[in-house]
Amino acid sequence: MFIFPLLIHFFVTIVLKNVLVNSLEQIPYDIWVFPGILLLIAAITANAVIYRDLFDLRVHQRAFLPLTLAPFSKTQLILGFLVISAIEATFYVLVAMGVLNFFLPKTLSALDYFMILVFTPIFIFILGNILITFSLLIDRITTYLSTILVLFLIILFGSGVLVELEFYPKTISLILSNLPLSMILYSLRDIIFSNRVDWTQIFIPIFVAIIWTWFNGFLLKRKLNQ
Repeated sequence: MFIFPLLIHFFVTIVLKNVLVNSLEQIPYDIWVFPGILLLIAAITANAVIYRDLFDLRVHQRAFLPLTLAPFSKTQLILGFLVISAIEATFYVLVAMGVLNFFLPKTLSALDYFMILVFTPIFIFILGNILITFSLLIDRITTYLSTILVLFLIILFGSGVLVELEFYPKTISLILSNLPLSMILYSLRDIIFSNRVDWTQIFIPIFVAIIWTWFNGFLLKRKLNQ
């Protein structure tokens, strides 16, 4: 929990801030990237939790089948996986926030830190549903790991975590900026750095997360033939 944020800071933030000194809105890069780094830590934590609690148990046929026979609907089970991953990810973000705060040239307001903690579960509910879908559809560990690697490359460079999407060609930038994960990060930075609230960018990912949770419940039911 303590070492990983430090590694990201020394091997990512310190390097990129010498290349991308300021954002397009003239915000110092190490401050601009701060919310993205925290959500990246949340994403890695959520992946570990869902791999441990869902994919590993299902593929190795351990406790997963008895779990699905519990008196809960499949959507409730999926929701349980998401809630647990969101809680663990938020805790890791809270610790990383305290660690990385020492390296910021200026601290954010208490409201800004609070908003990061509010947006973290929303981000995890979207990403978690993606990971759960992969965990249910993929049966081979090597295929799963390769798919997750590609997914995290997309998150790193295609959702605004490390670089602004405006650096891409206009068509690609437009496509990437309309992805739910990008919307969440865009909305968070808009609140922190511009004091603007784009409710459309917030509610669309929430709606997608709700529909996707129901879909994963249906997928789990079909996968188990229950």
